[in-house]
Amino acid sequence: MRKLNWGLIVGGCSVVAAALLLPNAGRGQTMLRTRNVVLITVDGLRHQELFAGLDRALLDGGQKSGVEDPEALAARFWDESARSRRERLMPFFWTTLAPQGIVLGSRADGSKVSVTNPHRVSYPCYAEILTGQVQPDVTGNIPIQIPRETVLEFVRRELELEATGVAALTSWNHFPYIVEHEPGSITVNAGGPFPEGIQNEEIRRLVSLEERTLSPWGSVRQNAFTEGLAFAYLEEFQPRFLYLALDETDEWAHGRRYDRTVEAIRNFDETLRLLWELLQSMDVYRDKTTLVITTDHGRGRTPDDWTSHGKDVPGAEEIWIAIIGPDTTAQGIVRDHAPLQQTQIAATILRFFGLDPGDFNPQAGEPIALALP
Repeated sequence: MRKLNWGLIVGGCSVVAAALLLPNAGRGQTMLRTRNVVLITVDGLRHQELFAGLDRALLDGGQKSGVEDPEALAARFWDESARSRRERLMPFFWTTLAPQGIVLGSRADGSKVSVTNPHRVSYPCYAEILTGQVQPDVTGNIPIQIPRETVLEFVRRELELEATGVAALTSWNHFPYIVEHEPGSITVNAGGPFPEGIQNEEIRRLVSLEERTLSPWGSVRQNAFTEGLAFAYLEEFQPRFLYLALDETDEWAHGRRYDRTVEAIRNFDETLRLLWELLQSMDVYRDKTTLVITTDHGRGRTPDDWTSHGKDVPGAEEIWIAIIGPDTTAQGIVRDHAPLQQTQIAATILRFFGLDPGDFNPQAGEPIALALP
């Protein structure tokens, strides 16, 4: 959708009439400043590390944690203060992003955010995020096409965007099945080359480099390639809605390498810093973009089960959500509120676009009121 020259419109119309034309001023809704949304998921990042940093029980867990050099890891990330630990692990998130928005899911502070589906593995949780409800046909990580339209497809259709206007850049190769009910509805890359016409020199260079790099995991590329391609795509195509899905935190945890998991979390924080700086450098995004950052599922709480998640793992239902943007009040960690669910993410995103969640999915969870004016 071409950006209109609102100065010319206002010059010929009343301010009220111009406001009615704004794409995110839905009927009966407060006019919002958000024009773009970037949804970011980081697979299986526990709320324990997000809010309290390095976990001492896992640092000292021996073979159950797989930490090769506990002293070196402690020197980088340990402190007696939970606040200091989390800032050592995710300095950009906690010193720059969080103070500008809200962070939900600190159970120690009376903030609960939970997965609704009983499976508590990746695909059912991503389906819950993207459709606003549990999908009964999605019971595991088998790559089947998602049974109903996703929020990505709905935004593209309702805002009448080109396919390049909504994009999903992901590390896990199952995502082409997850993000689209109708293949080809949006731009998706989860490995390999982009379609003709959705390439530039930097994208081709990164794809070539990825093809010559051996990933430790057959179905997952390293996050650095996903990050680089997403940034190149942002600069070239300036999508209204970008979904960036990163995975290494989950893979290293399943491999029982807590040290590598911690390093992957630190790298994720650096990705957020670079993304934020890129968005702030572009007029189309600066002060017009809301970030929605979350995880698909939690993990076990102890050295025995921290590597796992699923229906029989206590803690796997525990997630968190951070929302930062021009329409969200700066509060940081929000304490002592009513419990929230993963099903509410899709409706919240739609409200930022000025769209009615009921038109998307009447069964979807309600928007998160704490994130909205």
